[in-house]
Amino acid sequence: MTVTNPNVLEELLRAEVVGIRQAAGLQVFDLQWPVRDGHDYVTLDEAIEQNALDVTEVSSGGTVPALKITNKSNHMVFLMAGEELVGGKQNRVLNASMLVPAKGEMPIPVTCVEAGRWGYKSSRFASGTSSSHSHLRMMMSKQVTGSYKAEGAPKSDQGAVWGEIARKMKSMGSQSSSGALHDFFQDYAKKFEEVIGALPHREGCNGAVFAINGKIVGADLFDKPVTLKKLWAKLIKSYAADALENPQEKPARVESSGVLDWLKSASSARQQWFDSPGIGKDVRIEDKNLVGATLVVDARPVHVELFQEEEAPPAARPA
Repeated sequence: MTVTNPNVLEELLRAEVVGIRQAAGLQVFDLQWPVRDGHDYVTLDEAIEQNALDVTEVSSGGTVPALKITNKSNHMVFLMAGEELVGGKQNRVLNASMLVPAKGEMPIPVTCVEAGRWGYKSSRFASGTSSSHSHLRMMMSKQVTGSYKAEGAPKSDQGAVWGEIARKMKSMGSQSSSGALHDFFQDYAKKFEEVIGALPHREGCNGAVFAINGKIVGADLFDKPVTLKKLWAKLIKSYAADALENPQEKPARVESSGVLDWLKSASSARQQWFDSPGIGKDVRIEDKNLVGATLVVDARPVHVELFQEEEAPPAARPA
């Protein structure tokens, strides 16, 4: 059963743009967001590096839309929608943001991003060190919202996801024997590092709005500045992946007033509340040309993702 609460995102109205930067057609608006102190958790990569988290297939036979996660630590683990896990019988990305309880074990909803492999590469999954490109994140956010409303579960449209990955890799001239999105990020690793170097994380900020060639594309905000810092490289790669697809010699710019107006529109968008697969509630956000979600735990937003919905994927690069 869904519940509506129009107040959960009111704090978005108080987000402040404290910096504007641009590189490779990607414009970043650094945000400070006056949320209360966040919960005690670690990120996916931290938990894996500390050997405190096991991610495996749900069984020896496996099933495409789910993985099993075992948290061996005394901290909750934050998983961000779109983060990639590599290994197992095929690479996957997370369908929604969630918090895994301390000392907890649970299935997590995922989507395959490697259409041409179904066989073990490893028994445990590792971090892919990247996130889905921003257009795919937007697509999946919309699909998951629809699935929540229809089935009460955060599922994606697997066929559409594979189609978008194939389109993306063809457009970017990336090759993969198994159709793995991970290979695209590997192919462009040097370029992504250049963009990350030109757009480093800004200390004290806990969110950012991203624009490509003069158009707002999306935003990510977290309850703690340290979370943004830890996930910054993944976010920059996600948005830069689409900025690099359609480069412009003199890209247009967005003004900070337009960013604040967009955030204001998001704060008044329709909200529907669902039980998260982990701790808390998954609040789905919809409005005209806007989709997104926020993970809410104990009445506090942990992560907000917002996307300007596109009617069609970004234009392919000129040959």
